Amino acid sequence: MNTRIDDRGTPTHLQDPNFTRSTTPPVEKPLTPTDARQGEKGKPVFMVLVAGLLLAMVAWGAAEWYGQATEPPAEQTASPPAGPTTPANPNAAPSSNP
Repeated sequence: MNTRIDDRGTPTHLQDPNFTRSTTPPVEKPLTPTDARQGEKGKPVFMVLVAGLLLAMVAWGAAEWYGQATEPPAEQTASPPAGPTTPANPNAAPSSNP
């Protein structure tokens, strides 16, 4: 606190004839539960909750749509060649070179 002091060392606010120092603390009135509540219950709170859920769903849908749009194309697998799948000579030894 910044207080001015006169030549005698007395704070200037104490020299004011209108200055009074209260010795008793102010009495606080007890609050009713309705007055102590920070907000009201009911429709406004419900509307905020509904709006928040709707915004969350819109954001989720936008993220899903963006994810589908930027997804790389699915890999194409090669189909096996047409023809017999059994070897011509089942008793032959496999070759060392493929």
